[in-house]
Amino acid sequence: MNHLPIEVQQLFEYLKAGTSAFHVIDHTKKVLCEAGFTELKLKETWNLEKGGRYFCIPFDTTLYAFTVGENCDLSNGIHIGGAHTDFPAIKVKPNPEIFSHGYMQLNTELYGGPILSTFFDRPLSLAGKVVTRGERYDKPVSHLIDFKAPVLYLPNLAIHMNREVNEKGAPIDNQKQLLPMLGMVDEALNKDTKFVDLLADKLGVDAKDILDYDLCIYNLDEPQLVGIKEEFISAPRLDDITSCSALIHGLIDSSNADRVNLTFTLDNEEIGNVSKQGADSTLANIIIQKIWQSFGKNAVDCMTDISDGLMISVDVAHAYHPNHPSLQDITNFPVLNKGFILKSASNQSYAWDAEILGSLLDLCGREEIPVQRFVKHSNVKGGGTIASVSSSHLPMRTADLGVGLLAMHSSCEMTGLKDQVALAQFAKAFFQN
Repeated sequence: MNHLPIEVQQLFEYLKAGTSAFHVIDHTKKVLCEAGFTELKLKETWNLEKGGRYFCIPFDTTLYAFTVGENCDLSNGIHIGGAHTDFPAIKVKPNPEIFSHGYMQLNTELYGGPILSTFFDRPLSLAGKVVTRGERYDKPVSHLIDFKAPVLYLPNLAIHMNREVNEKGAPIDNQKQLLPMLGMVDEALNKDTKFVDLLADKLGVDAKDILDYDLCIYNLDEPQLVGIKEEFISAPRLDDITSCSALIHGLIDSSNADRVNLTFTLDNEEIGNVSKQGADSTLANIIIQKIWQSFGKNAVDCMTDISDGLMISVDVAHAYHPNHPSLQDITNFPVLNKGFILKSASNQSYAWDAEILGSLLDLCGREEIPVQRFVKHSNVKGGGTIASVSSSHLPMRTADLGVGLLAMHSSCEMTGLKDQVALAQFAKAFFQN
């Protein structure tokens, strides 16, 4: 991996570690601590210093990291970069055990909008969080868990039993057909086996102490370079770990003496942002106001100062697909390895205004960073991001941007190597300038 650009090495480390939103935050914490950042607790009073580097984890899938310039004047505002830690997935339900003619399977439900067919016929694993009993009922203990092994499998139906599969496809019944096989019933795995027993064995805890869990099923593929010149990246969870990696390392590697720089990585974007740890919460306001209050300013001062700031929502974009050209806009069709992408939509499903896009295009020109534009085909609805929601809570100029992707929401996605490098360079320049 040493031959890879540093920006891609950092991404690969994120992808390998970030098998759930919990693990994305865990890896981010390690990266920030190694870079000399100090952890703060949300409920404590903050005594910040100019030149300081800090982070806060209000909930275990959401993190805020920020730097305070050596000569910081809060009236200079703030630069904010946001991304999301979650990804479309299949999650394990409570009481999931299903026994069918000697097979043990797990009952599941969907999280977000994955391309379901891409989870079939490939080794799958489990990662997430398990909660056990604590000393107080309202203080349970959380444990990260990652099997890192092919413990699950979803086999397709043979073509002999679905002769028209290549012509008409194979509609998937979420309740009946998304039940992965865990193993065969034998002396070790029998009808008395509970799923929590397997979790307890993995964690080395008493199964009776397990209260609940939040586990997703993930594709075991590791990130790799593909293409005749190895110009593409293939990996699960590129949406949106590409952005988390670029923003966090961009914040670490930049320095701006005159203002506050802030990065947040939030949960629940894939299901609409509405949660205590999502973009449609008051957390960002609380964090920023605590920063301002630490330097003797009130909430009104804070909102006034940040109104002149800039915010970028970094999330993946739809790159031109050579087998489906008609689904792209006829004049704005970003191509892999031609630069990261600035997105806009007249209905603000992608946040933008002409001033901030003009500003970011100018920055890219000055720093010689390749950049492209994306606008949706007028007959295609497209997706959404954290941008418009975040800017409704933090009224400041906001833009949507990110690397282009093919196979978005597949269990394995594809982007351009040069685009990740461009995005990481842009993130550093955004916080630096």
